[in-house]
Amino acid sequence: MDLNLSREHEMLRDMVKEFADNELAPRALELDNKGEFFWEQVKRSGQLGLIGVINSKEYGGTAMGHLARMILIEEISRVYPPMGFFHQTGNLLMYAVETFGSDEQKKKYLPALCKGEKVSALALTEATGGSDPANMQTEATLEGDDYVVNGRKSWITAVDPADVVGFVARTGDKFNTFIVEKGTPGFEVTRREETIGLRSLPVNEFALTSCRLPKENLIGEEGRGLASALTTIATIGRTGAAGVGLGIARGCYEIALKFAKERVLYGKPIAALQAIQFMLADMNVEIEAAKWLCYSTAWQLDQGKTSRDLAVDIARCKLYAVDVANRCAYKAMDIMGAYGLSPEYRTIGLLRDALELGVAAGSQGIMKVTIGATITR
Repeated sequence: MDLNLSREHEMLRDMVKEFADNELAPRALELDNKGEFFWEQVKRSGQLGLIGVINSKEYGGTAMGHLARMILIEEISRVYPPMGFFHQTGNLLMYAVETFGSDEQKKKYLPALCKGEKVSALALTEATGGSDPANMQTEATLEGDDYVVNGRKSWITAVDPADVVGFVARTGDKFNTFIVEKGTPGFEVTRREETIGLRSLPVNEFALTSCRLPKENLIGEEGRGLASALTTIATIGRTGAAGVGLGIARGCYEIALKFAKERVLYGKPIAALQAIQFMLADMNVEIEAAKWLCYSTAWQLDQGKTSRDLAVDIARCKLYAVDVANRCAYKAMDIMGAYGLSPEYRTIGLLRDALELGVAAGSQGIMKVTIGATITR
């Protein structure tokens, strides 16, 4: 892989950095404290063309690809991970519709989603867990030209603000993915989960009770819904979570490095102390290693490789980047002492956000299962 980024990638990074530093960083603590969905920032992100970065220009996207998406998620997550994670979860249904959906679905949903005028979510997980999706209980029964759906999904990010939601349901011994719009009779967002991080992104359950959906709400080929959903989660969810982890690690490193250069003890900046230098060196090396894993995987997706081809690469980058995010957050807090616990310095907030990533788009254990099963085959 050539890590000499194109001029377009560098321009994107500069634009996103300016957006993050000027419009997100000053309000990060306020947004966290409110714990409310950030509609203003989503709409601004849509105006900048960031939400539809992997979608075709025909449907309102910029078609810059997966590496561009990795760069923007990393740069945003450096200062405000919930917004970075929005670009993970918000792209899930958008990718599924463009990759597997009908022309009518693409025209109907993608332009408004790319612009940030509407928000989407994709739901797979149920109370029985997300790691065994074939055990889901949500059922869709075909009655004439409609499917009647009954079931419940849990731990779904951004389903509360979402205007349109994709979900997977069982139909007999097969699975289908459907679209349901806010306000559809029988569709109800219920309990909000209390989470320690990513507080501006609500995580909720939702129920489907005799919810009638027409056949045109089916995404892709009948009976292939689980396969398409898992492809989407691997391609978009896991790489997105890795990008957020990479950004958190960078944010913690930058905060800790600045602090160490400015904090004076024993008559000199603590950055001159070897113990501090060693922690900063560990952070620096791990961030660079995570960057190679993340960028390489995204670049290969842009070259036409599929999530099936890259199953191990995707698992590696998600596993490592998220672990690095947590380690860097702890090291930053260690370097900063009591200041590391102050919300104003952001490291404690970044740590809480990093902890959330461990179960996003497949747990760290599932990443190891994917890698281990392949290397021992």
